[in-house]
Amino acid sequence: MMDIQENPEAVHEKMDRSRVLAIEKSLKQQMSKWLFGLDDVVSILTRAVFTLVPYTDSLTATKKLKQPNALLFGGTGIGKTDLINALFMAIRGVFSRVQGEPSLMPDDIVGYDTLIETTGGSREIKFVPGPLLANGVLWDESNRATAKVKAVFIEAGEESAVTLKSPFQGKKRIPLWPISGDINDINGPRFFMLLATQNIFGEEEGTFPNPMAELDRYSFSIFMNDPENPAEEEKINALNVVGKKIEPVTDLPEVLRAAQFIYEHVSIPEHTRKYMTALIRNTRPHRVQGEAAAMVKKNVLVGASPRVNFHLEAFARTEAFFSGDDVVKIEHIKRVAEMVLAHRLVIQEGMDFAKSREEICREIIREVLEQTDTGPWS
Repeated sequence: MMDIQENPEAVHEKMDRSRVLAIEKSLKQQMSKWLFGLDDVVSILTRAVFTLVPYTDSLTATKKLKQPNALLFGGTGIGKTDLINALFMAIRGVFSRVQGEPSLMPDDIVGYDTLIETTGGSREIKFVPGPLLANGVLWDESNRATAKVKAVFIEAGEESAVTLKSPFQGKKRIPLWPISGDINDINGPRFFMLLATQNIFGEEEGTFPNPMAELDRYSFSIFMNDPENPAEEEKINALNVVGKKIEPVTDLPEVLRAAQFIYEHVSIPEHTRKYMTALIRNTRPHRVQGEAAAMVKKNVLVGASPRVNFHLEAFARTEAFFSGDDVVKIEHIKRVAEMVLAHRLVIQEGMDFAKSREEICREIIREVLEQTDTGPWS
């Protein structure tokens, strides 16, 4: 069994289904204090906290489980930043925010070594940590950062570690981010979740395209619109939000125990894995089969990579648990497929640009879902 925790002290307390459900409910209640008309998005983001995806930990040379990274699309003023802030405030931990801008440099987000003079007159090296060294990081307007900074976030999102380039000590790898708060703690439990926002179609002035290498590091994406229900939007006023405080309802060790409980108590049968693999392969023009072939070859340049199997499996497992099941079914795969797959597609040039790339990709995934044969597995 792959265990997220190397430290048994972090998992000693009992965890069961009722406690996991209670934590999820409390988190959603806190987040809903500030947000209206976003119930589906609140639910997705809350459950993501309990989702675990495999990654290669280069610091210990082992495969481990970590928190997923997310990318939120949407216009200004619809609650992206408030949504993420509310989630982080409801969990006791170290959280930070990075504003994407062209002038941002790697040292601004990772931190740096500096020489300081002690009271005794001697000099010593002191590390000044950057905002990336946190349990949860909100990366606002990610596509306003340059390629040099994007490379840092790609490394962080993929490996839960980052490289510190010190003029005094050379290069050093730092874990992201130990619950202990010790920069040298590579064996203890960690919690690191990167949540980024991206400017939507029509707001690209002064931005840099997010490369596919970066997009593929996001486990899932959420496309946010304004509230569909006018009654929900009417609640968005000062009277309903001013003075309301988000209270912390859990801490990181408890969240990790809950996530581990889900991972251990939900299984994925072979027939579900076969469907999942068929679905992912049907997003690739050179692999697609069956009724989806013509549509995918016409509209998609590059489909989802094999890496996506890990992410789709992880979210299907969480979806099954919160649906009351202990076995992942094809219906669970279908419910989470759009948010896991859509942002990874590269579409053909000449598509209908009256819509955003994100909207087009989601439409393509919906068609792939409809046209992918469940075969003998269902």
